[in-house]
Amino acid sequence: MKRAFWAALCLACLVALPACGERAEPDTVLVFLEEAQGCAVEDNGRRVAVGEDVVFTLRLDRGWSLTDTDYAGAFDISASERAATLTLRDVRYPARVRLRLASRYCTVTYEANGGQSVRGGALRESRTYDLTGHARPNTALGSDLFSREGYTLTGWNTSSDGSGEAVGLGSRVSAPDSAVTLYAQWARWSDADDFTWRQTPDGTAITGYGGSDGVVVIPEVLDGRPVTSVEAGAFDGCGAAAVVLPPTMLDVAPGAFQNCALRTLTLFDSIRSVGDGSFQNCPELATLRINAAEPPFGYVWRKESCYADKIDRLILTQGQKRAVFYGGCSMWYNLDGVQAQQALGAGYAVVNLGLNGTVNSLVQMQIMGAFLGEGDLVIHTPELSSRQQMLLRTAMGEEDDKLWCGIENNSALFALVDLTTVEGALDSLCGYLSQKNARATYAQVYQDESGQPYMDRLGCIPFFRSGTQDDLPDRVGLDPAYVDGAAMERLGEYYAWFQSRGARVYVSCACVNLDAVPEGQRGNAPLMDSLLREAVGRMEGVALISSLEDYLYENGDFFDTNYHLVTQAARENTALWLRDLRAQMERDGVWEGV
Repeated sequence: MKRAFWAALCLACLVALPACGERAEPDTVLVFLEEAQGCAVEDNGRRVAVGEDVVFTLRLDRGWSLTDTDYAGAFDISASERAATLTLRDVRYPARVRLRLASRYCTVTYEANGGQSVRGGALRESRTYDLTGHARPNTALGSDLFSREGYTLTGWNTSSDGSGEAVGLGSRVSAPDSAVTLYAQWARWSDADDFTWRQTPDGTAITGYGGSDGVVVIPEVLDGRPVTSVEAGAFDGCGAAAVVLPPTMLDVAPGAFQNCALRTLTLFDSIRSVGDGSFQNCPELATLRINAAEPPFGYVWRKESCYADKIDRLILTQGQKRAVFYGGCSMWYNLDGVQAQQALGAGYAVVNLGLNGTVNSLVQMQIMGAFLGEGDLVIHTPELSSRQQMLLRTAMGEEDDKLWCGIENNSALFALVDLTTVEGALDSLCGYLSQKNARATYAQVYQDESGQPYMDRLGCIPFFRSGTQDDLPDRVGLDPAYVDGAAMERLGEYYAWFQSRGARVYVSCACVNLDAVPEGQRGNAPLMDSLLREAVGRMEGVALISSLEDYLYENGDFFDTNYHLVTQAARENTALWLRDLRAQMERDGVWEGV
């Protein structure tokens, strides 16, 4: 009851009138909508009564869509083919609103760059992509475009000499001004005389390597047959820094690359079996580059497929200050992004990177950290029952299928992960790839059975949730062992890295269903709070902004799991997060919100 009272109070404060001493608000305020390329606005200056909504109608040029505004409050966008309606909610202050529009279509032009057309046609081909569902398009796989005798197509680049932005096959690319040209990147096969091999029912198996190349590019064909496997010990002690496996490769035996100096591995998602055991005692192997040889299937499987879209928002807002909210599914479901954007104002772009709490957090933190910059805020709400969120478990496993189905939609993201810091990545990847029994297209967007998407423009769950299940799944606990010293030190190292990139790091609390906590642990909230406060207190520059006792809930507050609040409780929870965030930002002298 105490928590509900304070949450309601916080929610009320977010929309309260100016503080005492300020002049009273006028009865009406003026809202002006700036026109932008791609649209025309009917009656773009409106005077509206304080606290009411204002609706603008826009005529869209062909192929354009309204994507966002810099309005600090809540707003809704609805659109048809040539028109859009923008509703600004609960207008309280004069505003000059800038529109953000994007062409619904972008054109990617592919250049053969030394290759040949597989159809005997032109050496350049342009494709138009519809961006209605995704902010960035996935590139062509290339196998249906170009080939080059004695070479493997390993990716695209914005410069012909490879000095520009590198883009993996099937990975996403930004198209400035809705157009970009990509050049094929070719890796020349290592000399066939450097290999020994034998014939198998599947094709050719590499049995040994005697060359001295710094980069070994295994041929796609030897002796007129596709190279499909590498046998144990074939590259034992190889001094090459990198190896490229061809798209024909299916199996890499345990110990195939043992005792090697490898730092980079490139492979295709057509591979059938390869594991960490294939690279025993390769301590410098840090980078895995994954090219797509097949269409994805995550879009028809799991809601986590939207992970690539969450990261796209982080990528496309670079150069702005961002408020990056990160945690398990309690963040994904329980952050009201519009409410957060309204409170923080136009000074910060809200990004919700919450994902299932069983997914490897170390991998996620390495990916998100690569895109952080000066002035960003990171608000982390680790779930105290998640070994992954508390960094007690850093190895990848079967549960990371959820993560792979998101990364698959922009496979280049995994190249940002340092393989030396996480065990089991290759085993986990192959486990995921072995399940491919359905196909999707990169243009699909994951939706539930009712057609509701699992991500809004800010990365939040958009649908309304009410009622609760009788039997809520997922384990919940308040076990002091989860605030482990070594794990918290590891977490602090990532926080320090975020800070080195210019971000501020704030730690808050995820919701806890006290009714689901084991009886012997229900009184542990003060202890857990104390342990967390002590651990964070040892981290330079990091602030614990919340008290765990404010985030204790009961069964009736949850929707379908012990982490997913019903909508009203989620809004109250968001108000608590924003209250705590504002208080700390004011102490730090960086509050710019409303």
